[in-house]
Parts: sequence; structure tokens; C-alpha cells
Amino acid sequence: MCGILSIVNRKIDAGSEKLIKASAIIKHRGPDDEGFLTWIPGERPIVWAGNDTADSTRQHWKYNKLETGQQFKVGFGHRRLSILDLSPGGHQPMNYGEAGLAITFNGEVYNYLEIKAELEKLGQRFNTTTDTEVILHAWATWGPDCLNKFNGMFAFVILDYKKNQLYAVRDRFGVKPLYYYKNDDNLYLASEIKQIRTCPDFKVDLNETLARQFLATGAVDHTDGTFYNGITSLTCGHYIHMNLDSDTLDFEIKKWYTLKPAEWSGSFDDAAGQFRKLLTDAVSLRLRSDVKVGSCLSGGLDSSSIVCIAADLLKAKGDFAGQETVTACYENAKYDEWKFAEEVIKKTNAHPHRTFPSFTQLQEEIDSFIWHQDEPTGSTSQFSQWAVFKATNKAGLKVMIDGQGADEQLAGYGGNDIPYYTGLMKKAKILALIDEVNHYKKANGSIPKGFLLAAMQLTFGKAITGILPKKVQITNKRTVDFLQGTEPAGIYKSDALSLQENLFRQLYSEPLPALLRYEDHNSMAWSVESRTPFLDYKFVEFTMGLPERFVYKNGIRKHILRAAMHNVIPEAIENRKDKMGFVTPEELWLKGEGKSWFLNEMDLACRQFGSTILNTAETMKYTRDMIDGKRPFDFMPWRIICFNKWYNTK
Repeated sequence: MCGILSIVNRKIDAGSEKLIKASAIIKHRGPDDEGFLTWIPGERPIVWAGNDTADSTRQHWKYNKLETGQQFKVGFGHRRLSILDLSPGGHQPMNYGEAGLAITFNGEVYNYLEIKAELEKLGQRFNTTTDTEVILHAWATWGPDCLNKFNGMFAFVILDYKKNQLYAVRDRFGVKPLYYYKNDDNLYLASEIKQIRTCPDFKVDLNETLARQFLATGAVDHTDGTFYNGITSLTCGHYIHMNLDSDTLDFEIKKWYTLKPAEWSGSFDDAAGQFRKLLTDAVSLRLRSDVKVGSCLSGGLDSSSIVCIAADLLKAKGDFAGQETVTACYENAKYDEWKFAEEVIKKTNAHPHRTFPSFTQLQEEIDSFIWHQDEPTGSTSQFSQWAVFKATNKAGLKVMIDGQGADEQLAGYGGNDIPYYTGLMKKAKILALIDEVNHYKKANGSIPKGFLLAAMQLTFGKAITGILPKKVQITNKRTVDFLQGTEPAGIYKSDALSLQENLFRQLYSEPLPALLRYEDHNSMAWSVESRTPFLDYKFVEFTMGLPERFVYKNGIRKHILRAAMHNVIPEAIENRKDKMGFVTPEELWLKGEGKSWFLNEMDLACRQFGSTILNTAETMKYTRDMIDGKRPFDFMPWRIICFNKWYNTK
């Protein structure tokens, strides 16, 4: 797990200070080692040391230190967090001279041992025990087709200096970030936006469309655009290909992965068994490491399943020491889930670490938190995650396994009911629909009229719209009084026509891309690698091909996960219906100890944007009404405060 950088100059340029500066700013992603590579067409690339290159690496390879003024057409920068092969052999950028390839790589290819064995049968020989070297040999053997063999999370740039080609690749679901920016003279490829901001010619140009969308709804990372005009996030499952013989910086983007659900036709019990096997395989792969691996533990179904599976796998190998876990806790019982996490601790003999995010901590660390995130966040929930990874770092852990990605596949969120009912209607599954309605009525005391009528509108269209009460008609109109000017366009969710369609939206549009950015930047801020077994591609292809009622049945979310984890996780967690996710007592802070701070920060935001984006009077009224209980709580005040602080980040 690392931080990567590539700069491609339109013409050979003596600007190595750009490499040095853009790598130094992400030292947090790789405090263990630093390296550089420069290349001029027709010559062999040169690998350099940096100020933070480990002494053992510098002595082993006899690298010279990169100084300013070095010429290059293509340059790589690398910051290393050492996870596999802790020796100097794992140093990056890595050069494979025989094949004419060089790489700067961030992430993990978890099945590298299996791929390595396949390559060895083809006659390949290896000098390290890294997955980085496996990528190079796989690329030399199969070219870009090797990507289909990789099971992992990754973003990397490969220079083929024999063919004068450059490739930049992002993994299937975008677990690892890769941003790009092009001006007249340079192309930047980077792990974090802040690296691009070091470009001498870069000027902040606000993407006001995305800014308005975010302020109105909280939507973020739902497109490949960023809050900066000119900076783009490479779409997951795609790669950039660039011909370096050209005098331009033109490139093409190709899609290398398309999610194709593996349609399941067997029984529910067999599906639960396969679910458990695939998740166990995914966790097993993510336990591969040359350093200790811990787990984030919230006490919900997802993280509890991971910790319990990991405990069983470790015990099977004779490791009875118990994993280390980290949990965010709160003094207020409404927001605290420790009692559930404690059940897992008792069952697995894990060694817990607890952290208690507070409003005082938020005030003290908010600027650093937002700087590391590079773009605004939707609520203070992401600060709770920040606190977990801070505690992880304090505990001396470098790798953590987390449950990110389960909700999006297994209908873990609210808001799935209308597309679910719509899908049942469109497929004429009337008995299943009646069953769902009856269970809803049993649980809530009335039938879900709103869901049913909205599903009818989506199913039958204009034929039914005219006879529906206006209050249940689906509309894309939403009033955002606190914004100046016109209504922000393109912010409303598409009307999914089935549960599966809605789950696809959650995986690829919102919220997963935002959650993955939060997790990557929060973990790497504290030099921690976070691994997500629920996003193992074999597992995702399986879950997305399941019948919808295997996933969500009779009002019970994650139906198959509960069945698959029966007798694996504690019963109290298996039957949980009240999972909160990463939360903070934001409402209590707003109305209590943080009232003055929130109002002051809102006032500062209005001073900054009162003549352009925010309607000052409406914004302050909205906030005061929320504090006084005249308006239901939402995250609008945080969004505005976070946006303003982000905008003023240096």
C-alpha cells in the first residue's frame, strides 16, 4: 500500500523538482521508503533515491539521490508503506529490465502467489516476494489481459520503455484512487489531488456544478469529476493508454472490466453455503501480509462476520493469539455500539482497542481531516472513521480489514423498498409482493401505501400517474432555498426499476465511490492499509446474481448474510435490525456543546459564498431552526462548513 505519482512531459523537461514536491506531500501514504524514476526515450530509465529512502535500500541498490534539474519525459514518484517483502527488494518504482517495463504501484494483488506459480511454470524467475514483481511479469507475459487475473485493489502506472507506451490502471470497483490532470505541458497521474495541486501551473478552478450538487444533497464522488475543474478521477475498471512517440499528451481510456452477475439458479440454502465460502476465501486472501493484520469492528453484521471468519481461519493455522480490533465508541448510549462489538470480542478472543471521538477532537483535527480528504465529506460520520484509523496507528497496526461494500450489494440501506416493489410488480411476482406487504404491515401496523403507489407509477408510467395523489407521485423537483441562483442540475437519483438496478447504482454511483474515497484517505492519513473482502470481485459477481428475495426478504435486509453467518457470529448480532454505521452525535453537538461553533462557522461560510452560492438569510435561518427544533435535523450545516473549510485549504 503506497502513494504513487507519474508526470509525463510533452517535451523532455528538467523539472524533477515537480516529482520531488508532489511525492513529499503524501509522505503519510508511505513513510517507510521513497523512490523515483526518470526516463528519456531511447535510454534506459534511471531509478533514484529520495530524502526518505531507507538507508538499507540506498546501500543495497547504490541509488543516487534525485536532485532538481534532472531531465525526463516520464517520471515516477513513489512512497512506500511496506506490507509484503519488507526488504530492499520491495523498493519502488520497480524496473524489470529484461522486459523493458517499470512500475509504480499502489495496492495489493491478493492472489499474487497463485499467479506467480502460473508464471513460474511458464519459465519466469523472480527476485523478490512482492506482488509488484508479479504484476510486472504478468504484464510482460499477457499484456493488459493480465488484469483479468488480478484479485485485489490497485492503482498503478506502467511504463513500457521498449515500445514507448504508458498505461495507468484502476481496479474493478475503485477501491484505490487514481486522479489525472493535463495542461499544455504535463500530464499528472496521482493517488491524491493534493499532489496535482503542487503543479507549478495549477490554478484552483471550482467545479461549481458539483459544489451545488453537494451542498444541496450531499452527493459526492458520483461522477468521475471532482470539485476541481480539470482534475478527473479515473473510472473504476478502466485504464489509460498513452503513446509516448506522440508530441502531444493525448491518451485513450479503455474499459477492462464489466460486472457480469453470475445468475444463481440453486436453492437458498446452497446459496448461503456458497456465500459463506466465497466470503471466507476473500478474508483468507486479505490475511496475507508480512505485518500484523487487524480488523475494524463496529458490532454490525459486516465487520462482525469478518472478525469471526478471520478468527476461525487463524485458529485453523494454529494461531490462537486473537486479532486486534478497533472500535469507535461514544458515552451517549444512543450512538454507542460497544455492547455488540464486545460480543464478538468474547467469541473470538480478540484484543480490542477503543476510541471515543469527541466534539473537542473534531474542533482540534478538522483542518487536518479535511486536508487529507482532498474534497468535502457528507457528514461528521467520516470523522468517526478518521478517529478509528488514528487509533489503529496508535496501536501499531499497519493493515486492517473492513466491511466496506456489503451494504451496497445486500440492500443494507433504506431507500431500496420502492425499486424492490417495482421489480416485483414488473416481473408479475404478485405472491412475493403480497408477502412483503403483509410482513411490512405486521412490523409497522399498516401497509406501505407510499411504496406501493410509487412502484405503480414506475411500473405503469403515465397511465397511472394522473390518478395518484400528488403527495406520492415521484418527482425530480426539489427546493433548495439556501442556495443562490438556479436549482443545481443533475443531482437527483434515477428511478431504479428493480432492487438489482438500485444496488448497481449504489455500487457505481452513490454512495460506494464516496465511501471508498473516505476510507482510503482516512486510513492512509494514518499510514494504514485498509482491505475490503466484501469487494472481492468473485464475491460481488455472486451476490449481484442472486434472486432479490435471497438478499432482501420480508423486510429483513441482508437476509442471506444472516443465514450464511448463522453459528459463525453471535446470535445477538445475527438478529440485529438497528445497525447505525459510522456515526457521530452530530445532532447533539449542533444543538449542545457545539452550537456556537456551528453558528460561527456557518457565518464564515456565508461571508465567503453569500454573494455567489449561498443565500445568507435562508442559510442562517435553516440552521437556527434546526438548532431550535423547528426543522428536522440533517447534515446541511456540516456540508456548508466542510465545503468552506475545504475551499480555504492550502
